[in-house]
Amino acid sequence: MRKSLVISLLFTLLLLTLTVIGALTNSQQNNDETINKIKTAQRHQQLQQQQVLTQQIEHTISQLNQLNTHLRQQHWQLILTASQRNDFIQFTNNILTNNPDIHSITLIDYKNSHRLKIIATPESENIVVDNKPVLSTTELSNIDHTFSLPPNKTYISALSLENNHIAYYQHITINNHQWVIKIEQKDTLTAFLNNKPLTQQFWVIDNSGNTLINIDNNKNSIFNNVLKFKNGHFALWKKIQSYNHNQIIKNNTLYTYSPLFIPKQLKSNIDFRLGNLSPWILISEIKLTNTSSTAYLQQLFNKYLIIFIIIILSTISIILTLRYINQQKNEIRRINSVRNTTLHRYYSLIENTDSGIIVINKKRKITAINSAAITILELKKDALYKNIVSHISAINTKTDIVRLLKSIDELGFNNKKKIQLKINTPPFKHLEIIATKINNNDDHIMLHIIDVTSWVKREQKLKGLSRAVEQSEEAVIITDKFGFIEYVNSSYEKSTGEISNNIIGLNSKTIFKRYINDNEKIDDIQSKLNQGQTIQRIISQKNTDNTIHYLDNTISPIRDENDRISNYISTSKDITERINYENRLHHLAHYDQLTTLPNRTMFITEVNNTILAAKKNQSQMSVLVIEIDLFKKLHDSLGNDNIENILVIISKRIRSNLRDINLLSRLNNNQFGVIIQSAQQKKSINHLATRLLNNIKAPISYDGKLISTSAIIGISFQTNTAITAEQILKNANIALSSARDKTKNQYCYFSPEMEIETAHKLELESELRKSINTDRYEFYYQPKVLAHSHTLTGVEALLRWRDKDGHYQAPVDIIPLLESSGLILEAGTFLIEKACSQLQQWQRQGLAISMAINISAKQLLESDLTTILTEAIAKAGCNPAYLELEITESVLMTDIELAYQKLIELKKIGIKIAIDDFGTGYSSLAYLSRFPINILKIDREFVKELPYNRDSITIIEAIIDLAHNLGLTVVAEGVENIEQIHFLESVGIEEFQGYYFNKPLTRCHFNRQYLPQQQQIPDNIV
Repeated sequence: MRKSLVISLLFTLLLLTLTVIGALTNSQQNNDETINKIKTAQRHQQLQQQQVLTQQIEHTISQLNQLNTHLRQQHWQLILTASQRNDFIQFTNNILTNNPDIHSITLIDYKNSHRLKIIATPESENIVVDNKPVLSTTELSNIDHTFSLPPNKTYISALSLENNHIAYYQHITINNHQWVIKIEQKDTLTAFLNNKPLTQQFWVIDNSGNTLINIDNNKNSIFNNVLKFKNGHFALWKKIQSYNHNQIIKNNTLYTYSPLFIPKQLKSNIDFRLGNLSPWILISEIKLTNTSSTAYLQQLFNKYLIIFIIIILSTISIILTLRYINQQKNEIRRINSVRNTTLHRYYSLIENTDSGIIVINKKRKITAINSAAITILELKKDALYKNIVSHISAINTKTDIVRLLKSIDELGFNNKKKIQLKINTPPFKHLEIIATKINNNDDHIMLHIIDVTSWVKREQKLKGLSRAVEQSEEAVIITDKFGFIEYVNSSYEKSTGEISNNIIGLNSKTIFKRYINDNEKIDDIQSKLNQGQTIQRIISQKNTDNTIHYLDNTISPIRDENDRISNYISTSKDITERINYENRLHHLAHYDQLTTLPNRTMFITEVNNTILAAKKNQSQMSVLVIEIDLFKKLHDSLGNDNIENILVIISKRIRSNLRDINLLSRLNNNQFGVIIQSAQQKKSINHLATRLLNNIKAPISYDGKLISTSAIIGISFQTNTAITAEQILKNANIALSSARDKTKNQYCYFSPEMEIETAHKLELESELRKSINTDRYEFYYQPKVLAHSHTLTGVEALLRWRDKDGHYQAPVDIIPLLESSGLILEAGTFLIEKACSQLQQWQRQGLAISMAINISAKQLLESDLTTILTEAIAKAGCNPAYLELEITESVLMTDIELAYQKLIELKKIGIKIAIDDFGTGYSSLAYLSRFPINILKIDREFVKELPYNRDSITIIEAIIDLAHNLGLTVVAEGVENIEQIHFLESVGIEEFQGYYFNKPLTRCHFNRQYLPQQQQIPDNIV
């Protein structure tokens, strides 16, 4: 350390010596450079002063030329007009305003009079002086000299030392009249005061050596032409007279001089007064002693600064050197500490490790051993420095170790040999011994002994698990972390028909593509697996025999001891039987077992899906509900099984009229639903509905019989208010209800008004149901009279119903609702009993007239009408010969066979049958002749235009002739005038019914009008 310190000090002294020598050598060079820089600065500053003066002269002459040009354009006469005078004043005021260095502008005539003089006053308006004569001798001389010059030439006067002014004159000619214009400039040389050089003093002199301006270091100026510069500085003046740009150093003082001359471009048009006038000469003075001393002091300061910096750097160098030496010592101490710590750590590690470490020499003596080795080999604690072989008690262990030591002796240094052995004495152990030959004078071999008993047991367990996986019924695939297949079990081979050798090594993506065609889905599965997620899914697999199997597949990541994914395992269980069973359950839950069509549940689901698709595609969908009219007589005559077969036939007919994209569903026993995905035009729906109705009503040939059916259709569209399947289906059923009120084979579209009407009908139906068997149901009786005599022969009982407020509702609203709701069966029984009771009362009172009751299709075909009438007649005690049942021809044609059987039964109990509204239905007397009919009632549509409509006359005559030939009594309905009566009587009509004779009457009014007074009984007695 001491030697290093001495070397550092010597190096520092050498640096200091070289620095001082270099500083002294460069001192003089720096002084010369400083003087040269001062010279250059002085010359540069004088050039700047010359440029300032030149710019000032050029600017003033430019203003004079502008004024000259302006005046010559005015065409002045000798006597100025007021406008010319004002123009001159205005123009000169602009010049004075824009040029604050101009004192005044004067217009002078050839008589040497100031015709106009404008004097600038900064704080007020400019002063205007008119027609003032020139009195100054110097100025008269200048004016005369200007008149002697050619026109437009400028004359510059000498500097006025009294006020530092210079005058500029110019001779102009206007209309042969001579004028002089004068611009007097103030502070001409004041620019030298504002731009003083960096000197002690400077002068401005004229070319005669007279001092014009003398400015000292404090900018105190002296304007004086009395002082003679040439007298005070004779030698310098001689040098200056040469007009060369030069500098002189005299008495350690630098004089810089240069003439201030007029530029060449102005000389041709400027006349300069000689004497004490321009051109001028600028002289500057600077003391070099002060400057050099300052520079010297600056240089000396710089030298000492350098020396100081070197000393500081040297000191820092010494400190850094010492610090480095100290760091080296600390590093040695740290290394020793680390070594000792490491040795202690390795000792602790070897001593505390579970593995045994033994080092032996060439004589097989133990030179080092840890506690684990003593424990594993069950050695004695004093085994150190003893022969290893003699201290091992187990014979097989001793033999294996001797063999290991011999084999390692034959190998080179750093070679290893490993054996595995089992200690067969309790406790049983599995050991792994690694022998390493080491290059050391004292040591020879190191034995690394590991108790692998737990590993062996784990391996045995893994082998057991492997056998379990191999024999598992589930298909198993194991891949590495990159997805390459490493293992497949036999169940996978059996389930797929593939051989493991063809699968192992492939990437799992290849297997995925067999089940998934979408690469994005495959990438999504792999991404989730990479994130450690477990994938569980059901996949379908097509085997080599083309059979489809369903697998419950689970893919899970396998993590290593560091919780990193090392493998993936895929297990697949065959769930084909379960899936097939679930599919069967799904089919049972969503399909009709009879027609195999989707059922109501699936229909509603598909309607909702279609609604969403229609919204997405900005289209419109519609639903058709088709109701098949299957009369009870079909069930009675054919049986339920045959009815189901007929429904299957009808469903196929409907299906044949639909496109493949239109869904057909069976909603309930006799209702089908149709989804129209795109229903943009109502016209196409109309065609479809008509086609469906025509196909449904076409006779069905079944079991040797022709069976006729009919249907109605309700149609609803997706709207803003109908946005769910339930709402659309509800609307279609409302439309279906409206179609039910019409004749058969009709279709009807839903409208919002129908909903209101349906609500009203539901309320009305409820009232009708609640009021059955009450006096709110009553009959009005319309008389029938004989032709010619017009005597009463019978009445037609016409139903009337009163609401809860006592108001009668129109029959056209009540009767269809009773029929469509089925209430006509229950209410009809009550009304039949009521009619029979009234008939018996009239018979008892001696009024022998017939009673006609209207019977609906449901009453005739779907009820036991014969029994109902028999019981009502027996209960009332009336004569059935006076009871007539009016049935429309369309009712008979609904089911001809059943209607015929019913009428035969009724005929047997003595009731008469009348065909009502004949002519508006099938109009075939030949067909009707098969039925046991007694009376034929001609519809009012054929009567109302008699006797003037020839077609009506022809029809009436034909009906009467045919009816009489069949032995039928003919009744004309809707008779309203005498002309109709005369005509009908002339063609053989037997009875009349119409408003001409009487309108429908209440029981009270009828009794008052047609019963003898003594036979009338109170209204409350029936």
